[in-house]
Formats: sequence, C-alpha cells, structure tokens
Amino acid sequence: MDRKDLRIMVIGAHPDDPEVNMAGTIAKFAESGARVRMVSVSCGDKGHRVLPPKELAERRYGETQASARTLGAERYVVLDGHDCELEATMEMKLKVTKIIREFAPHIIFTHRTCDYHADHRAVGQILMDITYFLGVPYWCPEAPVPDVMPAVFFMRDKFTVPREIRPDVVVDVTDVQDQAADALCCHASQFFEWLPPELPGAAEENPGVDGSVEDKRAFVKKYWFVRKEMDARRFGLSVRYPEVFELSEYGKQLSSNEIKAMFPECAIVRERESSGMR
Repeated sequence: MDRKDLRIMVIGAHPDDPEVNMAGTIAKFAESGARVRMVSVSCGDKGHRVLPPKELAERRYGETQASARTLGAERYVVLDGHDCELEATMEMKLKVTKIIREFAPHIIFTHRTCDYHADHRAVGQILMDITYFLGVPYWCPEAPVPDVMPAVFFMRDKFTVPREIRPDVVVDVTDVQDQAADALCCHASQFFEWLPPELPGAAEENPGVDGSVEDKRAFVKKYWFVRKEMDARRFGLSVRYPEVFELSEYGKQLSSNEIKAMFPECAIVRERESSGMR
C-alpha cells in the first residue's frame, strides 16, 4: 500500500487522550505519508477547576487544533459529548459510525473497556458495539458503507483486570519525543492547569502556560512520559519511550506481515498467524 493511501483514525474520549497515549506514533504515521485523523468523543468541558464548561470546551477545541498541526494530523474532530457523561447510547454509536465511515480508516486506535475513567470505558464500548455494524448497509444508511473494514487497536493502559494489555505492536517514539511532548504542551489547560495538582511534586515544578518551551517539554516528559518508561520495564523492552498497542479481536484481523506493512518502520510486531475478518 502506498503510504499516502493509508488512513489512520485515533478515537479518544477527551481532547488530549490520543496524544497522551500515542502522540509519537501519530507523528510517525503522519511523517511516513499516512493520513491521520484524531477524534475526541467529548468536548472535554469539565476538566478544570476555574473555567466554566462552555469556556473550557472552546479553549480545548483550540488546543486540539494546535496539537493536530504539531503532529501533522490532517484533522482533529471534536464531538459534542459532555465530559464525565459519555455512554454507549444509540445516538453516540450513530455519530461515531458516521465519522468512521466518512474517513474509511484502515486502522482505528481507541481505549480498552477496562479503564479508570468511565468516559474511556464508554468509548471503548462504543467501538466494540459498532465495529461489526460498520459493514451493515442498513445500519446508519445515510452514511454509505466504505470498501475498507478497519482493524482496531487498543491504546495502552495500566490495568490488569480482567487482564493486562498485550503488546502486539510496539512503536519506538524516542526519536520524536520532543514533537510528542510539544503536542501535550498544546493542551495547556490540562497539563499546566488541571492535572499538576493531582501528581506528587508536579505542582511545585509546574512551569505554567507561560514557561519556556524547554521547561514545558521537560515537565511533560518527567510526569507523563514516565508511563512509556514503565511500559518498557513491564514488557521487557529495550526502548526508552515505547508506545504499545493490542490488536482487538473485533474488526479486521491482520497478519504480522500486514501490520508491518502498515505501521511505521520502527514498529516491533509480535508474530501472528491469522488474517482476514472474524
């Protein structure tokens, strides 16, 4: 497949969820020539201690657009779901179906259904519920069924119940760490305002929205890239900053060779035997 024909979609619950989990991989896909669209199912209107919801949603939309430019994504779509209120409703399943069918991605990345945040679980459930329906013509008939059935990959999480995530694909993003950090820095309302008080030591070291580029990069690497370093240790990877993904049993099943052909060249792929649809 020509890289310019490859379409990648990342669907998170909130503005910044795609970046937190896979900013480096997004950058690498975009750099390789693939078309990348990022999606937030909610507008993120409750993640602040001072700003009221409407004002915060407007600010966070601007942050998503800056992040998309930083990573080379062609578009960042923000739906109208409310933060802390996402559910796998029929209305939301239809909305997500439409944005998927419009773009016809070859690969979708999303949350697993075991996660600390109910919104993340809801988005994972939405994807699990509609993946088969994406090929059903009379499901959401106003959005035609595309020729492509997407493969679905789960983004990383730390949870072990019912089981730990299986790293079918590992992408080494060490060489794009600054670009990935800059994408997180675009979400100033979160990484320099909302989240630091929740992390031991972060409030004292916080450079704030007006800090230098170098200080803000160093800050987000110290407090958020530690997750990547933890994944390297728990999965025994000789990579400083890995981003790990699991191929879902929902959606198109890819062989290891098909995965290697689609993912950036630096990807480490666990050998798989199956191919085709399940």
